[in-house]
Amino acid sequence: MLLRIVPVIPLLFLAACSTGTVKHTTATPTIKYAKDNSKIVPTSAVASSNNKCVDNFNFLRQAGDAHYQDYSRDYMKVGAGYSFLNVNKNIMEGDAKRVYTMKLDMKLDTLCSEVNYAGYQVIQQKIKELGGI
Repeated sequence: MLLRIVPVIPLLFLAACSTGTVKHTTATPTIKYAKDNSKIVPTSAVASSNNKCVDNFNFLRQAGDAHYQDYSRDYMKVGAGYSFLNVNKNIMEGDAKRVYTMKLDMKLDTLCSEVNYAGYQVIQQKIKELGGI
């Protein structure tokens, strides 16, 4: 008889500790994948710069993509072009300034699209690597 009562005692303590009310919420549950850094699931992440092009560059750099150096070099060239424009904009003729600005914007947009696509290719490769699991 005593063996039947012993397993019930912990349940009575648990029942006594509960409040008896159940709250139902409509909020979306938050899932925390890892509480601390681990070798399998690190919790640290690269913060967003709120500039999609810069974020894509950072992603390529972090992923170790072979094309990162080339894209980075081109980005520096475009940046140097914007610096040249800013230094000389007050003495440049209006049409020349407008055409040069459009050309720089076009080069930057093209470069950012190429970097974005390179990031997509990195993800595709990572997906293929998971196929063997």
